[in-house]
Amino acid sequence: MVSDSNLWTSTATRRKVLTAVGGSSIAGLAGCSSAQGNADADDDSSDGEQDVADQVIITGPLDGWANYGQLRESFMEKHPGIEWPEGTKNSGQSLNALRNEANNPNHDVAHLGITDGLKAADEELLQPYEPTNLDEVPDGLVDADNRWTTAYFGTIAMAVNTELVDSVPSGFEDLLDETYNDTISFYDPTSAFNGFVAFTNMNLAMGGSLDNYDPGIEYLNELNEMGNIAGVPAQGLQTSFLQGQFPIYIAYDFNMYQAKYQSDMDPDQVEIVIPSELSIQVPYVVGLVDDAPRPEAGKRLVDHHLSDEGQRLFAEAYVNPSRPIEYPDTIAERRLPEEAYSSSDSIDYQKLVEVQNAARERYVNEVA
Repeated sequence: MVSDSNLWTSTATRRKVLTAVGGSSIAGLAGCSSAQGNADADDDSSDGEQDVADQVIITGPLDGWANYGQLRESFMEKHPGIEWPEGTKNSGQSLNALRNEANNPNHDVAHLGITDGLKAADEELLQPYEPTNLDEVPDGLVDADNRWTTAYFGTIAMAVNTELVDSVPSGFEDLLDETYNDTISFYDPTSAFNGFVAFTNMNLAMGGSLDNYDPGIEYLNELNEMGNIAGVPAQGLQTSFLQGQFPIYIAYDFNMYQAKYQSDMDPDQVEIVIPSELSIQVPYVVGLVDDAPRPEAGKRLVDHHLSDEGQRLFAEAYVNPSRPIEYPDTIAERRLPEEAYSSSDSIDYQKLVEVQNAARERYVNEVA
């Protein structure tokens, strides 16, 4: 089990590392590879390439998620002999697919949210592989047996429509004010992991723990009694925010950056807030499927996620790269300053898996 203290380094700490690295050091680090990584991963002319299949299958996601469309294109340009079809599954569907095909795998690589990644590893659905550049991923972001590694992560944030809200909150405590009547929204914790993490974040911010969701339930009931919660939909929350239906919504920080910079809204109309009390970090991981039918192609695909190019493409989608790379100038200029992420931190995700069903049941039965 990965402990709460070492699963994540804080985003602020990671950025200090990034600042210290500098451009020339980045280039030097990019040439490093782990002892068990694929030494020929970037060289299609290598002798080992003849043993690589002409196709690689990943469980997901769709091209529109986290810049995966460009990630696919760049992979196939680097490896012109390997076709990578678009993924079709979200994290939960990916885990179910791996379970259903455990005795005769069709997929080579799994893309999963952290809790589903932990389940897949525990159920022996993933096999050990140490990809190139793994040594640059911070301690705690990789399975102890190298069955999965973090490709990128998000952290809980708020998006505020400043044309509809007079005062921008600094955190969850501020939302307990009549100023925010009929403004707050987040995904349904019982149907979306994004929503469940937001619920958990509220609980921890209000003094709860993964063993005690009482403070979070009391907090949400108080918001409900005040009339401050505008909606808790199962899906479509960002669209509703863009349409002005929900003045404040709580989800991942990359959702907020996309709303601010990749929509028809005026960027000045969207304020992004990292909650001052706590902002839970949420990893997305990739791993080589156990008994994968095309393992060498799968290894190259995992390598590509951690390559300089792959990490840069993730950054361009406003997700946080797992390696300390240098952000593209445009993205660096748009991101919140380092100090805004000082509250961004880890929790014990193995424990979260264990309490998830019970916490969701309590939400259904006890939240007004």
